[in-house]
Amino acid sequence: MNPPPGPPRAPNPFQPPPAGSYAGGGGPPAGYRPPPPASSEAIAALVCGILAWICFPVGFVAVFLGIRARRAVRENPEQVGGDQLALVGMILGGIFGTLQFVIVLLYVLFFAFAFSGGLGHIKP
Repeated sequence: MNPPPGPPRAPNPFQPPPAGSYAGGGGPPAGYRPPPPASSEAIAALVCGILAWICFPVGFVAVFLGIRARRAVRENPEQVGGDQLALVGMILGGIFGTLQFVIVLLYVLFFAFAFSGGLGHIKP
């Protein structure tokens, strides 16, 4: 004797669709050209821009490398990429480098004022 049939089962929501049912031909469209690889200067500009948070002069190096990398991308866009990486590195390096320059300047002014006698010579 066979057991009586149970209630109908719901389809498994985790079952993948059958093979070949995906849209697309499995390759890039006709005429597609992959983007060129990012230049090493663009990557270095991004890394220096990030490291500028903890090291003072590296922010200005990031700006310099970013300018060079963006110029290389403009001159030869078919072979050199990484324009956006260079731009982000320049922005981060400029912000952090400027902030750290202002902080160092304030430290120097503070110590120059403190060691010059400060307000000690003024009598109330």
